[in-house]
Amino acid sequence: MKRILVLFFTINILSTVYADGQLHVIDSLYQLLDRQQGDQRIETMINLSEAYRLVSYDKSLKTAQDAVSYAEAEGFQRLKAKVLKSMGISAYQSDDYELALSYYEQAVKAYEKAGDQVGKATVLNNTGLIYKQLGDNEKALEFYQQAYDIQLEMKDVGAYATTNINIAGIYYQRGELNKAFDAYYQAQLLFAELKDSMRYAQVTNNLANVYWQWNQNEKALQLLDEAKAIYQRFNAITDLSRIFYTQGLIYAYDFADYNKALDRFNQSLALREKLGNPLGTANVLINIANIWMEQERFEEAFSFYQRGLRIHETIGHTDGILMAYYYMGIANQKLDKFVESNLWLEKCEEKSEEVNSRLYEDLILEARMKNASGLGNYKAFLAYFDKFVIARDSLADAYANLQTADAQNRYQLKEYESQLASLAKENDQLKRQFLSYQYTFYAILGLLFLLFVYGVLKFALFRFRSSIQNKRQKSPENFPLSEK
Repeated sequence: MKRILVLFFTINILSTVYADGQLHVIDSLYQLLDRQQGDQRIETMINLSEAYRLVSYDKSLKTAQDAVSYAEAEGFQRLKAKVLKSMGISAYQSDDYELALSYYEQAVKAYEKAGDQVGKATVLNNTGLIYKQLGDNEKALEFYQQAYDIQLEMKDVGAYATTNINIAGIYYQRGELNKAFDAYYQAQLLFAELKDSMRYAQVTNNLANVYWQWNQNEKALQLLDEAKAIYQRFNAITDLSRIFYTQGLIYAYDFADYNKALDRFNQSLALREKLGNPLGTANVLINIANIWMEQERFEEAFSFYQRGLRIHETIGHTDGILMAYYYMGIANQKLDKFVESNLWLEKCEEKSEEVNSRLYEDLILEARMKNASGLGNYKAFLAYFDKFVIARDSLADAYANLQTADAQNRYQLKEYESQLASLAKENDQLKRQFLSYQYTFYAILGLLFLLFVYGVLKFALFRFRSSIQNKRQKSPENFPLSEK
């Protein structure tokens, strides 16, 4: 109890200190605002609105609305769009998604009037993020694609590579792993070219997840270690917690190495609790519960399942709810409670259909098949078995296609390397020829210079001799004596 009270007072003290700091910033911005006009005044009003975000949501929007009116009156269309975008972000951070979408829609129109395609693409991408949060993947993909098309046309490499990650995330969630892999791989190449280490690590992490879904676990762990090394170099705690979490999943569910799995989960849990991340904490709790199920610690396992599910439902995280439903179904199945298992799996199916997610589709088929067998319902078993075989064959075909594409890429790479080696050899030959020509040119130039000097000296000598001869001819000694 004492620890709870200390934590409570500490949080309140920190909150008060932070609020005081924000108020000081707000006062400074108001003082600056009094001395400004035009576009500078609007920029300051945007900063003031954003400073109000964590102090007063209403004042944040009121200040931004004043900035919109001022920008409209002064004819600053692009700045008006920037204010509306900022208002959309404020609404999004306050979980007011409907209002955020309204502001983003207005921002898009303002950017269109200003002819600012880059700004428009940014807002379209943000709109996609909201629909993703709402579980409407079709809408999210539509807005991501619009943003991507603009960014590609504008040759904004960093922007469309980032949007490509968002697009790949939708494909991954829908179980379209080939499309997800292609989008992630393209983004990885772009970030490597841009030498953006953090984004490269992020997309490498995502590629590891695709390989994991394809049961290429060693490759997945290899990519995760590559990303982890970058995150450790930059002390990216949030990203490190995700790496440890994913490694825990692989060790737990693919290698059944529960010691390594618990080690990774505990490292992830410690980082997420340090960060105050309820979503991440809930995910780890559910997976630790899965390990406890394997160790037959049933009471603790179900307690943690419920805790994790409550957190996900409270924050409205769709993927977490699906995960909790699925694992509750599997936990009951392990206890031979097949009816209860089906109830949780049905919830997972219904939620998946609601948000258009196919992530658990194959797993639910397999679980349903086992439940049907446990209940002695062989008709249902055969129906699920047929669907399960079709799904597995599709997955195998997808991986085979990937291997073929990978082999083709390696072959093309070898061809390119051969061509580069040939070009390098030709360049060396041309370089030697050039040096040979250069030396010959210098030799000829030197010879011409010597001939020129020789000619000049010869001409000078000739002139000198001619001059001496003329002087001799003009000397009195050479004239005849005059007659007397």
